[in-house]
Amino acid sequence: PYVYFIQDYEPGFYAWSTRYLLADATYKTDNDVIAIFNSLLLKEYFDNWGYKFKYSFAFEPVLNNSLKESLLKLEKVIEKEKKILIYGRPSTDRNAFSLIVAALNKWAAIYKDAGEWEIYSAGEQHSDIMLDNGNIIHSVGKLTIEEYANILTKSYAGISLMVSPHPSYPPLEMATFGVKVITNTFCNKDLADFNSNIVSINKTNPTTIATELIKICDGYSGS
Repeated sequence: PYVYFIQDYEPGFYAWSTRYLLADATYKTDNDVIAIFNSLLLKEYFDNWGYKFKYSFAFEPVLNNSLKESLLKLEKVIEKEKKILIYGRPSTDRNAFSLIVAALNKWAAIYKDAGEWEIYSAGEQHSDIMLDNGNIIHSVGKLTIEEYANILTKSYAGISLMVSPHPSYPPLEMATFGVKVITNTFCNKDLADFNSNIVSINKTNPTTIATELIKICDGYSGS
């Protein structure tokens, strides 16, 4: 028997191919497997698709201790700025970076106050991107915990997508810090019940994201 730590549904990292089948086969071994799932949502996805393990357990995401300490130091009312934080990882397809950029271009084209907002991309270093209206997506790369806590505290809006059944931590972290964050559903995954700061969409395209982002920006009050 062995313990299998399952972070995500890994066949989905590949196109339907040899690699897909081999990744899928790791969940169908004849050995006795103790499966440890990163979230109950992910376990439910495997259950729904009929995967069987000798034993299976799931643990839920918890806030990083350093982020928690930063959050507890804040006043009850956080002063927010006109900043949009995106989880930007161009090299990781399941984070749908190009879709986020397309949505921001759509938002910038139809939202009259778009020029008043600053946009930051965290997660992976990449070149800054100029949107069609002149707004710039500023890449800040992979931040330290202190830097991440600071930008979470200041940001009013966020976009964080994950094309998989794993919930992904960034939208949960953003929402915990009071960021109004747009994320996507996927099969059984829907984060809408996590707290009122999460906007969960099931038709994930540039227009839908841009429309929800406009609603969020229109609600800006500075806190």
